[in-house]
Amino acid sequence: MKIYRNYPSYIAAAILLLTLSCSKEGDYSITETPPLDFKSYYDGLTVSLVNNTENASSVSWNFGDYSPDVTGDSVVHTYVETGNYLITMNGTVEGKSYVFHTILRVDKPSVVSLTDNSFADWDNVTYPDFELEGQENMIGGKVDYDANNIYFFIEYETTGTSGLATLDGAIMDLYMDVDNSLTTGFSSSIGADLLYEGNIPSEWFDYYRFTGASQGDWSWDYFSMDNAILLGFSETAGDTVRMEFAISREAFQIGKDAFGFRLELYYSDWSALLGSLAKDNQTTIVMMMNKQE
Repeated sequence: MKIYRNYPSYIAAAILLLTLSCSKEGDYSITETPPLDFKSYYDGLTVSLVNNTENASSVSWNFGDYSPDVTGDSVVHTYVETGNYLITMNGTVEGKSYVFHTILRVDKPSVVSLTDNSFADWDNVTYPDFELEGQENMIGGKVDYDANNIYFFIEYETTGTSGLATLDGAIMDLYMDVDNSLTTGFSSSIGADLLYEGNIPSEWFDYYRFTGASQGDWSWDYFSMDNAILLGFSETAGDTVRMEFAISREAFQIGKDAFGFRLELYYSDWSALLGSLAKDNQTTIVMMMNKQE
């Protein structure tokens, strides 16, 4: 039995992962999901694809960039440029041949590391739109990204806060516009679909999904997630606090070429706003994730 699909080799839609239905001949339902699956691992433009299907044989791959098909359970491919590529996985399970299509987002590598116990690598973040100003007690910050995560660096002063803005005490609110639409989510100026609230160094992670009937409603549902936030280096030097962290694009389903957010810090007793990040005096920030290197 042959299963087939006509498809373009490059898709311009900016989504991280989308499963497409498969056309076929024979008794394989068009609405049935093919029993194939794989895991992807990124290192900049180099992507590793690993078969994650039990009892699959004759596995082959098309990378969606006009390069030749490759066979094998585990393959490595390097793309010439960033973009969204239609990956095709072929395989045989229990004597039947199947085709699985999915769109994979390939992005530039990040220039920062969360495991080097230093902030020095943030000096390599030089895109002007990735360098952010601070308001109130917030000194400033930076952002970066790769195919896996969005990275944050923030720096703030605790002077005059009576001990209510310590590294392990200040409360962060990170509003996220994950669908890149101001017409959905909380507030027409933010379009926040998700909210993280907590303290990253102390590993307090609370997540909320906007459920309001209108954008002006303050209506959120709590939900839990694992491995959504990655901890980096943090320090207190006199009255200055610095920290770095990342959020998982897969966990938060951030697949667009633009990511909007608002990051605010509050005193540990909620008595006042400590500060916020800004760009051109606007506290709602849109980072364009279309860089080539």
